[in-house]
Amino acid sequence: MDKNYPQYEGQTAIICGSAPSLLREFEEVRVRRLNAIVIGVNESVSGVWCDYLCSYHDEKFDYFKSISLNKDIETLSSKDYEIMIGGTSCGDAIQIADKLGFSEIIMVGAPINGRDGYFNDTPLYDEEYGMNRFGSDKYSIETTDLDRNQRVIKEIAKKLPQVRSMSGFTKQVFGGFNG
Repeated sequence: MDKNYPQYEGQTAIICGSAPSLLREFEEVRVRRLNAIVIGVNESVSGVWCDYLCSYHDEKFDYFKSISLNKDIETLSSKDYEIMIGGTSCGDAIQIADKLGFSEIIMVGAPINGRDGYFNDTPLYDEEYGMNRFGSDKYSIETTDLDRNQRVIKEIAKKLPQVRSMSGFTKQVFGGFNG
């Protein structure tokens, strides 16, 4: 690990994905976990004030920081940790939260179903990478990435019993948050 990140033993992390359910699910959890540390993944930092920005795509940190509600947001790069890569940036974020010592990790706006779209009407095609993005309805039709990503999430779930999710595939795999 390249950076000396703080440790959060015994605390709660809320991991924010970018699915359309983000804002509703965040508000539902936030009122029950007022002191939680909020970790935004990719563009979710433009819809929710987050303590940290986490992404596998650290080459896009400048862009994500420029749209963040928290102009002093700190970054957590997936590439700084020994984690299982390939389950989306949300999968990376929950593994990093575990390494930081969080005893409870709650995923919001992160159903990881594929084809969900985005809370902020983000383009569904990534020009830079020349491919459909995870939220695109074409993502799982044209690639096998969705199956691979979901298999990785299932492997992560076996190792991290403190994770819960508010919706979708991740709720089925990790279990729901009842607060």
